[in-house]
Formats: sequence, structure tokens, C-alpha cells
Amino acid sequence: MNDLLPLNNNYNQSIPEEKTKEELELISKLQKKKNKIRKELKEKGILPKGAVNEYDNYEYFSEAQYKELFTDLFSKHGIELYITEIDYGTFEGTDKQPFGRTVTLGCKLIDIDTGYSEVSNHTGEGLDRGDKAGYKATTGAIKRFLSSTFLVATKDDPEREDEKPKKQTSYSKPAPKQVKKVVKGTISPVQDKTLRDLFKDDKKELSQIMKSLKKVKIEELSKEEASEIIKNKKGEK
Repeated sequence: MNDLLPLNNNYNQSIPEEKTKEELELISKLQKKKNKIRKELKEKGILPKGAVNEYDNYEYFSEAQYKELFTDLFSKHGIELYITEIDYGTFEGTDKQPFGRTVTLGCKLIDIDTGYSEVSNHTGEGLDRGDKAGYKATTGAIKRFLSSTFLVATKDDPEREDEKPKKQTSYSKPAPKQVKKVVKGTISPVQDKTLRDLFKDDKKELSQIMKSLKKVKIEELSKEEASEIIKNKKGEK
């Protein structure tokens, strides 16, 4: 019986109808390593949650726990993980956490013994009061990839209804608005380079300016916005 891969609508590994014996062997070797990791995780049972989300008041399996767990497993079984950012989006959040971000990552698993690799894309979302929404979205995408690919059991299922929630805060949280793609601004390459040079030693100041404009990346700025920032930084009137 063939091994079953975890369900993943974003799985984009291309498998041709006709495969050579060498290709089948490479695929088989990586799948065997993945299955060994799943077996070890199953033997660990339900993993304890080591962090608490103070805003929504719930426990969760943290990023640090994922990193510690999979650093050991990947090292033991000869697997490397390479991640690239494919897409970045923004949406309006809530009154208390107004900044919403979405990130889509390309996650490539590499068998270091053979060089064979497979890629799948995963999207994460994040809300924050400041500039950490993008980081939260990236972390969410990585955790989604690891948990769905290796079937990590943490009881973090969103559809669970058999546990009583902890005491909730008195406010109600509005539903996030529809996600929209980041529209790149009209900033010129020269302005982009000038801004990066001017603020290379004062990134905190640039971050505050971007926040006031409700922008995350320099690429989102218009020519007029970039020009105004450059003039102010240089002390021009």
C-alpha cells in the first residue's frame, strides 16, 4: 500500500505520470524520513502547550517549542528546511489590534543525503497593535506547514468544542475585514535607495514614520510620501 501524504490544498510538488526508477527511489527515501518523524511524534503523544495568548486568553504550542522540536528531528533524520516568502498582504484588523497581515511561504524540504526536495505553500495571518503582525503571520505559516506535514498533535484544533473556555474578557472582538493585497506604491528606485541609506542607522525612526502612514514596507510608499520623508530627514524645507 502506498504511503498517504497529509491533506494539503497548497501542496504543489509536481509528480509526473511516468517516473524513472531513480526518481521513485529519491521520492521514497524522503517519504520514509518523513514517516519516521511522524512515528516519533506519535510516540510523544499530545504535546504540552508552553505559552499563553494573553489577548484571547488561551494556551498554545509556541514557536520556540516548534523550533526546538523540529531542529532535533530534522538533524536526526537528515532533513533541511528552506523557506522563501512568496506573497505578502494586508487587511484591516480590529479596534484593539488594527494591523492585519497575511504571508504566504514556500516551504522546501530537502533530503540532505540525496539532494531531492519537495515544496508546498502555506499562508499565515497575524494581528497586532504595532509592527509585529507580519512576524506573527510568518510564524503562523511555518507552524501550519510543520503541523500539517508531520501531523503534530497539540490539541490546537480550531473546531474543538469539548473544552470549556477560560474566563473571557468583557469586550467583544469584531471580525477582521476582508483581506486585500498590498498595493505597491510609486516610489522610485532612487528614492528607495536614498531612504535605506538615510535610515540605515536609525531603523526605529523609519519604523515609526511608516507606522504613522499605515505602511509596513518601503515599497508601499508613494513618490510624494517618500519625497516628504527624505526632505524631513535631510532637514530641508
